[in-house]
Amino acid sequence: MTKYKIAAVSLNTTPLDFHGNFENIRSAIQSPDSRDANIILFPELCISGYGCEDAFYRPSLWEKAAEILDKIKIISPNQVVVVGLPVFVESYLYNCMAVLSHGKVQAIVPKLNLANTGVHYERRWFHSPQSFQNKTISLNKQKVPFGNFIFLDQSIRFAIEICEDSWSALKPSQFYNLSGVDVLLSPSASHFALGKQKIRRQIFAETSRNQNNLQVFTNLCGNESGRIIFEGGAFFASCGNLVSEGQRLHFTPYAITTHSFHPSEIRAAKARNLREPHPKTNSEEVPTITLGEVIPSEKSDQTRLLVLDKREETNSKSLPTTIDLSTFEEFTKAVCLGLFDYLRKSKTKGYTLSLSGGADSATCAILVSTFVTIAKEENGEGILSKLGWNEKNLLVTLYQKTKNNSPITEEIAKTLSVELDCEFHSISIDEIVSSSVSLIESVKGINLNWKEHDLALQNIQARVRSPLIWLLANLNGHLLLSTGNRSEAAVGYTTMDGDSSGSIAPLAGVSKEFLLDWLDDIQKGNNRYITPKHSIQMLRNTKPTAELKPLAEHQEDEKDLMPYSILNSIEHKIVFLAMTEMDVLDGLSKEFPWESKEQLFGYIQKFKKLFGISQWKRERLPPSFHLDEYGLDPKSSYRFPILSNET
Repeated sequence: MTKYKIAAVSLNTTPLDFHGNFENIRSAIQSPDSRDANIILFPELCISGYGCEDAFYRPSLWEKAAEILDKIKIISPNQVVVVGLPVFVESYLYNCMAVLSHGKVQAIVPKLNLANTGVHYERRWFHSPQSFQNKTISLNKQKVPFGNFIFLDQSIRFAIEICEDSWSALKPSQFYNLSGVDVLLSPSASHFALGKQKIRRQIFAETSRNQNNLQVFTNLCGNESGRIIFEGGAFFASCGNLVSEGQRLHFTPYAITTHSFHPSEIRAAKARNLREPHPKTNSEEVPTITLGEVIPSEKSDQTRLLVLDKREETNSKSLPTTIDLSTFEEFTKAVCLGLFDYLRKSKTKGYTLSLSGGADSATCAILVSTFVTIAKEENGEGILSKLGWNEKNLLVTLYQKTKNNSPITEEIAKTLSVELDCEFHSISIDEIVSSSVSLIESVKGINLNWKEHDLALQNIQARVRSPLIWLLANLNGHLLLSTGNRSEAAVGYTTMDGDSSGSIAPLAGVSKEFLLDWLDDIQKGNNRYITPKHSIQMLRNTKPTAELKPLAEHQEDEKDLMPYSILNSIEHKIVFLAMTEMDVLDGLSKEFPWESKEQLFGYIQKFKKLFGISQWKRERLPPSFHLDEYGLDPKSSYRFPILSNET
């Protein structure tokens, strides 16, 4: 029996970039990897981009997406191409996949379950049908079936469920499967989170085992619209086994993963294992659309009848092809990809960074340097010049010292810059700080001192640094990196319009504890993307400190706040798990038995107070990447009132 081949395309899209998205889609269809595939599957909303936000309300967006669909349908008529776009039907806007074949739009399939938790707000823009649909609509002046169908191509029966449909408790595929579907296509826009790919594998492998079919998952990849990073990683799961997996977090415009199989393999598993479920659910029969015969073509490499023998050969991608990344490597690759795409899509020349000699700014510098290396490895040495970037000027750092800075932090900053081979400058801002303080002293008629005016004297140093680093960034034509982490955002441990300034906050999605562990993991030689560094070793021999108080006071972050491990645990329990104070205290007592309950309860009270009064700060922080199972970015992750009883 002839093998059937499916190509799953992981695509890097940009919202509202119809031309750019179309060119990537066309290139992927014409790629040698997908040229002899029977089905080419693209991710959800790949024509318009997933993150169009309220631009989805524009009729011009739907119309442009439909125009692009008309261009795609004729690129390779002898293949089934499945692409995503928004479609307006009657009074509602739907998130849909279009099935293209024989130069026609064969059907439009709407998403049934809309993602509306965490970073997703699809119900703001899209309507979800309450039941399976089967109607005819007009699209580009053509009559097209709209609804939920089983598609018959040659001898293969396939159906489509879009992203959240595959994660739902009651999956549409449960009904499709009882009608003899061999292949379930799951096009997605599934965001990156540490460890999430393992969950995807588990879900699809188990569903393929339960339904005795082939599950095909494909995903967007890259920093699509600023905050959310998609990780690619298309894969095939057959009858309980992961049989092929593509590249994750790739820096290329697209990556193609293929799998060839005999339909008899699927059907034998069904005959052996599938039994009619009881009790029966009430569901109307799902209609079938037959896609038809092959269109004759002069291009032999696109005619299925001439390439079938190639698919009789051993499938070279019959096993997973990617190497599992550790949690710290996932973080590395995801943030590097996020920074690369943010710079590329904003059409900016580089990043400027206020390098303090601390862990956060050092991490930012290392990640910028690392994304350059990965980008060249995956796209070729010429990628930087193609994008109009000067590698020597891609990262510019500035150390802004005061009398409260220790010599060791400047040495760390300088050493790191040498190790990364990036532009480094050091200036003293004492004179500007003194001038600012003197001006306000003349206004208030008082002399500021550390006993009475501690916070104001700390903050003015951070605020003086902000306009200087912004000036340097503007002169460079750069974006300014903000170095804050999630722990600082939770308790407001940042100076507004000071160290909080920036264009993007790449680390705000993870805790300080995680970042310190990440640096330690590098020094152990465990990170395949980053080599150990002398500057990191120097840094880890110092205590995290803001260096805003006189050196004699030995300021440390954990003295100002609490141990980062405890802060991280409290934050996770209160913000993510929504636990009560007493439950949090009980959990902390078991995690940190060396701390008294009184001390732990004091930490909880301090966290709750600081978290409540800091929401206005979080509202004003730069956009951040979503990286963990939860985040604090009010736009994409965690919404909390600015004013409340906890303020």
